[in-house]
Amino acid sequence: MSLLTGLPLVSIALAVMISAFIRLVQTMQLRQRVEIGYTGVRELAELSGVTDPQDIQDIFGPPGMNRVWANVTLTTIETKRRLAGFLMSDPRLHWFSILAGLGAFIISHWAVQILLLIAVLIQSGAWLSATRLPK
Repeated sequence: MSLLTGLPLVSIALAVMISAFIRLVQTMQLRQRVEIGYTGVRELAELSGVTDPQDIQDIFGPPGMNRVWANVTLTTIETKRRLAGFLMSDPRLHWFSILAGLGAFIISHWAVQILLLIAVLIQSGAWLSATRLPK
């Protein structure tokens, strides 16, 4: 007996895969902006999970001209990353979610469906964390 069948399985798997794909694209764009030296509050908040602007200044220092942290690298951001940043911007979690969705289409086994439910929790956590980002 399986946990999910039919339409619920298809809709959950598609929702997880679409969500993970969107998060991957957003993360790629944010990483590119950091690599070219245009690291703003949005990039720091989403990649690190630090959502309070005062905490961002405490952790990464004051910004330079035009409120840009030109001296911050991806390595620095990843060392200071919190759980929310991990959920929002770690590509491995989003690739796992995509693979769990595809696996649910291919293999009808309860273990794969448990992996799909874990992917749902990951994607839900990422989007809930994103609601706390500074505007």
